[in-house]
Amino acid sequence: MTAYLQHARHLLATFHAHSIKQVPRSENSHADALARLASTLEQGKGRHIYIEFLDQPSTQAPLICTIDHSPTWMDPILQFLQNQTLPANSVEARRVRHRSARYLIINGSLYKQGFSLPYLRCLTPEEGHYVLREIHEGICGNHSGARSLAHKAIRQGYFWPSLHTDAQAFT
Repeated sequence: MTAYLQHARHLLATFHAHSIKQVPRSENSHADALARLASTLEQGKGRHIYIEFLDQPSTQAPLICTIDHSPTWMDPILQFLQNQTLPANSVEARRVRHRSARYLIINGSLYKQGFSLPYLRCLTPEEGHYVLREIHEGICGNHSGARSLAHKAIRQGYFWPSLHTDAQAFT
């Protein structure tokens, strides 16, 4: 390192003016990659390393798009709040009308109005399992039991009707 510094000072003396600027690590990745390649070479062997930049991948991966259109618990409530359409069954229609009074739509997402809580974002069962997994695996603290796991999900602002049973099954 001292030999490099001496050589740099010798070269700087030949310039009329110079300035030293520190380059952030994120903007210096190419120089780091070249230095890493040079340090792996054995001394005394003059090998050439060719770097090829590919515009597109060398293999074609199949495009897989999964779309799940299975009905969720939110669909009747969303249909009533958006279009004022009720199910044909009168008992179910009465139930949907009664339940939808506690829900509202904000920016296309369904939210439940809590009594003493802020609005709770309603989730599909798949999204709910993802939230439970993320909370349980340590993002929101250590591993927890079913009841505290469900309450942590509610405190984070999420809701789905089977939250407590899903948390019980998850733990």
